[in-house]
Amino acid sequence: MSDVIGAAVAAAVASVIGSVLTFVVGIRSIRRSVSTANGEPLGRVLEARLDRVERRLDGMDRSIGEVREWLAFREGRDRPPFWTPRGAS
Repeated sequence: MSDVIGAAVAAAVASVIGSVLTFVVGIRSIRRSVSTANGEPLGRVLEARLDRVERRLDGMDRSIGEVREWLAFREGRDRPPFWTPRGAS
């Protein structure tokens, strides 16, 4: 009976060790595939680029807001008012 238990334990340990080694090799492979050519992690590079894109979008949003305000101002100056008080005529 102890030979059967020993064989079962050996098979289980071998399976666990194989699974752990496969996991470690897979993690290393994923790390290599998600890093830049010089070894810098891709997450930091993407985050920096996304920050730059976000800043540019914020700048564009401010510019569009300024243009909208300017157009509204120009439109308001060029059109007669919708309503004038009776005493002003």
